[in-house]
Amino acid sequence: MKKLLFVTVLLSLMAYKSKAQDGMRFGAKAGLNVSSLGGDAVYSYDAKLGFHAGGVLEIPFSDKIIIQPEALISLQGSGGFFQDDLNFVYLSIPVVAKYNVWDALYIEAGPQVGLLLSNNLDGNTFGTGQNFDETNGLDLGLTVGAGYRLNENFYFQARFAAGFINAIEDVTSKNRVFQVSAVYFF
Repeated sequence: MKKLLFVTVLLSLMAYKSKAQDGMRFGAKAGLNVSSLGGDAVYSYDAKLGFHAGGVLEIPFSDKIIIQPEALISLQGSGGFFQDDLNFVYLSIPVVAKYNVWDALYIEAGPQVGLLLSNNLDGNTFGTGQNFDETNGLDLGLTVGAGYRLNENFYFQARFAAGFINAIEDVTSKNRVFQVSAVYFF
């Protein structure tokens, strides 16, 4: 509940700031995730479809450079860990620098922090005899991608995020997420 309150306050502050300063804009973002857990082939991590949704803030520094912090709820995991889906719900907070390379085409990169909100491990052994209930509550990573501004309000993105920390303790299980998103700026 504290995390939900934190997200609500963060999004409210972002909306207030976007109205209070020239050039800053607040937007809503939603899209599709294709995720897996990079790691040992013995655990057969397959791709899993998920989603992400939340808010973004655009902070222009020049005509070419924009900083875009985001707060997203993101369903990630893996679809084939011994034929059982692994579901991880994160509060993802990427902060990307967008660089305008040509007209409305941008490239972007930046760090990402993920806070684990829930998962479906709960001591499940997934048929291995090993207990997989120990997860990391924090995910640190890097995100890279590109985007296209269709018009003043609509923006589309394709992005890849790679985590540096194992999602499951003592198992090589780093988050790998490909995202396709639409952003609407108010």
